[in-house]
Amino acid sequence: MALDKENVNDSRSALNFLIEANILSKEGIGEVPQDFVERQLKLIKNFNLKSKNEIASHPLEYFTQGSVSIETSVSPTKRWTHKSVVRMMEEADYADPILEIKKRARETVLFALSKGWSGPPYDAIELAKILEYDIAPNEDIPDARTVPLSKGKFRIEYNPFQKSTRLNFSIGHEIAHTFFNDCYEEIRNREENPDINRQLEQLCNIGASELQLPYVIFPSDANNLEDITIEGILTLAQKYKASLESFLLAFVDAVDRPCAVMIGTFWSDDNLVIDYSKRSPRFEINIPNGFKIPQESKGYYCNAPGSTQRETVQWSFMDRQYDMFFIGISPMRRERKPRVAVVVVPNDGKGKLQNRRIQIEFGDATKPKGKGLKIIAQVVNTSAAVGFGFGRSLSMNYPEVKTKLKEWKGNKDDFKLGNSQLIKVKPDIFVFQMLAQKGLKSKNGETLLDYPSLQSCLAELKETALELNAEVYMPLIGSGQAGGKWEIIEGLVYSELVNQDVNVTIYLFGSPKPDEFRPRSTLSNFNLASTWGKGK
Repeated sequence: MALDKENVNDSRSALNFLIEANILSKEGIGEVPQDFVERQLKLIKNFNLKSKNEIASHPLEYFTQGSVSIETSVSPTKRWTHKSVVRMMEEADYADPILEIKKRARETVLFALSKGWSGPPYDAIELAKILEYDIAPNEDIPDARTVPLSKGKFRIEYNPFQKSTRLNFSIGHEIAHTFFNDCYEEIRNREENPDINRQLEQLCNIGASELQLPYVIFPSDANNLEDITIEGILTLAQKYKASLESFLLAFVDAVDRPCAVMIGTFWSDDNLVIDYSKRSPRFEINIPNGFKIPQESKGYYCNAPGSTQRETVQWSFMDRQYDMFFIGISPMRRERKPRVAVVVVPNDGKGKLQNRRIQIEFGDATKPKGKGLKIIAQVVNTSAAVGFGFGRSLSMNYPEVKTKLKEWKGNKDDFKLGNSQLIKVKPDIFVFQMLAQKGLKSKNGETLLDYPSLQSCLAELKETALELNAEVYMPLIGSGQAGGKWEIIEGLVYSELVNQDVNVTIYLFGSPKPDEFRPRSTLSNFNLASTWGKGK
C-alpha cells in the first residue's frame, strides 16, 4: 500500500486510502474507526473513480459539491454502470459519457452534411441511408429498434404510425445506439428492461438531440428569437421536427443569453420534483437537482403534454426574480408519470438574445489590425501546397509559413487530417495552420474540405487562443477551393470559438458592394462601414 493508515488524517487522504485499500486491495481498513470509514464511503459511492491519481487530479470540493446539472464536464454524483456506457468510457480514456456521446454524434452530423444531408428538418431516415444502414417500417413494434446484421452493419426498424416529430426522434435515437461499439452484440430495444438500460437510453436521447438539431446550424435560428417565449419555442421546435425536451436542451446550449431549462416529474399530484437541469453559458446560478417546486407554483397545472403556464418567481435558490415558462411534456416510456419542462429566464434579461458574434469586415486577413496578440487561422491541404489567393498572399508576407508547412509534411506521424500547428511570424502575430483539406482537386464532385477535421482543428485553436489570450482573424476559410458550405463553416466557427469566448474577425478582401455578401444568419455581425481602403 502506498498510503499508510497512520497518514489518514483528513478527507482527501481518506479518499486516496479507501480507493487503494477498499477498491483495489479489498484489505487494510480494519483498524480505521468505522464511522470514519462510513463517512468516506458515502462520498466515494457517488463517483466513478478507480485510482489515486484520478482523485489527486481534482480538489476535494470538486467531488463533494451539492448539485450537478447535465452540462458539467464530469458528473461526480453520477455513477455510470451500464456495460455499454462503461465500455465507451474505457475507449475514451474515461471521458464524461455525456460529452463523448455528443462528440460522436457531432462527428456523424459533419460527415452527413458533407454528403449532402440538409434541413431543417433534418430527416433521420435520410441520415440512416447516408450511413448505409438498412431501414424498414415494422408496425409490430411500439417505437423503434436497432437490429445488428454484422459488425458495423445495422437495420433500424420503426413503427410508421407515430407522430412525425416522434418518428424522427425515434430513428435518431436508434442511430445513436450505433455510436456504442458493442451495439452489434444484441438487438437494442428501449422497451426491454427499461430500468437496466436507463443510462444507455438517456445517452441515446442526448445523441438523438444532437442529430435533430445540428450544432453548426441550429444556433443561428435559436439566436434569431427576439424573446424567449413559449410560442417562439414551440414554433422553432416544429420547424426542426424535434421533440420538445431535446429541443430545449439544445436551445440553452446555443443561445447567448442567461437562460436554463429544468425537467421535472410529478411523483404525485402535489409533488413536482426537478430531475435534472441544463444552463446556458450565461446563466450563473446553480439549480439543485431534486428541488421540489413550491406547491403554489402554476407548474402544477401542466400535468398533461402540451399544457402551458407562466409566472414570475424567486424561489429559494434564486438571487432575483425569474420568468418561468412551464410546458407539459411526454412521460418517460413505461413510467407514465407526468413531466414538465421549465424554461427559466431572468426577469430583467429583456435585451437581445445574442451579443457574441463573428465580426465580419472588409480587409486583409494577412495583416490583422488590433491590440494584443493575434492569431491568423489558415486551412491547409494534404499536398502542403499554399495554392493561390490567401495562401499565397500569406506566404509572401510571412515566408516561414510555407517553410514550416513543408517541414510539417515531412513528419508523417503528425501531418494528418485534423491536426494543426502554430507558427510565430511576428512578436504579436501567429499563424495557426489547420490540416482540413483533402488534396487540391476534387474527385467526382466531392468536397475537399473535411468538416470533422476542421472541427477538431478549431477546438484546438480555441485552446490556443484562450491560453495566449489572443484574438483570431481569418478569411472565409474552407469556402473557396476547398468547396465547403459557408453556412456549415460559420456554425463551426461560432460553436467552437465565439461561443467559447474567443473573439473572431473575418476579413473580406477588397471592397465589394454591400449586396455582394451578407451573412444569412444571426451568428455574424457584418460591419458594412468598414473598407479595405481604410486599412481595416
